[in-house]
Amino acid sequence: MNGGGWGIRRLRAAVVALTVALGVAVAASYGLVTEPALAASAQTVTRGPDSLPRIALTFDDTFRPEYTLPTIQVLREYGVPATFFVTGWYVMNCPEINRELVAGGFEIGDHTMSHPDLSKLTYEQLLTEIGGGTDTFAWRLKYRTVPYMRPPGGKTSPLVAKAAAARGFTHVVQWDIDSDDWKGSSADAITRRVLNNAHNGAIVLFHCSAPNTHLALPAVIEGLRAAGYELVTVSGLLKGSRRFVDVSGGSPAAEAIARLVKGGLMSGYDQDWFGPNDSIKRAQFAKVAVLATGLHTEPVEALEASFADVARTTSQTGAVDPYPFDFVEEAAAAGIIRGLERDGVRYFEPGAALSRLQLARMMARMARTFKCYPDALPDRATVAFTDVPEDARMDVQLLSQLGIMQGYSDGTFRSENKATRAQVAVVISRYLDLQRY
Repeated sequence: MNGGGWGIRRLRAAVVALTVALGVAVAASYGLVTEPALAASAQTVTRGPDSLPRIALTFDDTFRPEYTLPTIQVLREYGVPATFFVTGWYVMNCPEINRELVAGGFEIGDHTMSHPDLSKLTYEQLLTEIGGGTDTFAWRLKYRTVPYMRPPGGKTSPLVAKAAAARGFTHVVQWDIDSDDWKGSSADAITRRVLNNAHNGAIVLFHCSAPNTHLALPAVIEGLRAAGYELVTVSGLLKGSRRFVDVSGGSPAAEAIARLVKGGLMSGYDQDWFGPNDSIKRAQFAKVAVLATGLHTEPVEALEASFADVARTTSQTGAVDPYPFDFVEEAAAAGIIRGLERDGVRYFEPGAALSRLQLARMMARMARTFKCYPDALPDRATVAFTDVPEDARMDVQLLSQLGIMQGYSDGTFRSENKATRAQVAVVISRYLDLQRY
């Protein structure tokens, strides 16, 4: 189940960031911007945990197509999930490189907008530089990025870490093995330097603009793998033994996520990120629902589309794409979803974020249809939430009585809030444990 996750939030934040930058510039002209003495700071890392034989290959300076494209090609041929730190100016001027980065599914972090020495900038200048690479990449490519930034040349300061946190970054990523490719080193010299210094948790620095990086990579990759190292992204390094870097262990949400991922009912955006706090799309929930109820069959059986905005599409081979069409049709046939009608035409709005109220109503239908529960349980206490409309009160009440969904201490259900992916995992997990009535 894929989606926009962090990259989409960064995309939305780009407009906000521009507004903030303009506001900072105006405030600075009046002497209103000061260093945030008590602001949180992004964590600076030079390596990952040494408990696992993992190494992250990272790449800066994604310009000069004559060197960068061959570098990307080698990584793709060897199946290496590397991390690239992109600069906004390069993103704007190297579209062919951008396309190859997306095609390779690489992890994309930030390398500022114009590649300055961040240690020499003021706080307001830092706010306009940091995030420029990932904002530009997410906006142009509609691609997820990660909350990691690397200062050009590794030049940083406590103020840089504070500005990075203010721009939404969790980590300032440095390195502990410099390949020295930027010095024009030969392919053999680059290979020897990396292999001789390899260790568990290493972060290796490469530059796509260096002339011999792509020539050294095959020997580097083969040598590291022969030595028993797994090549991972920065996220793959930082997550350690966790399934996803953004899901901490021990919580009910983490347990539910692990359960549903293991059971094939939900998946992460990739092998490192789940996006627990991201909203879930209506079509995505339809897929989860039919999988959880055992309704899904491999053949695409529906011939006609029930909704005008969920069309039956085919792949290049002529096979019908099961998502979202087949999952939505299965959920509709079971009465889990209903959609809406405008001018005599039915719509489902598959790409819209699912609200908590919509989630409750669909879960109530599942409980009644597949677990045989009545409209309400008269022997259990009821709670009247102040923000639940009359026609949905029985659905929400049933979910509350069953312990599948609850409201908040202020007496609200927060009906219009977006349902998050973690919330859906918890709710579905509770549904799976629900005994038949």
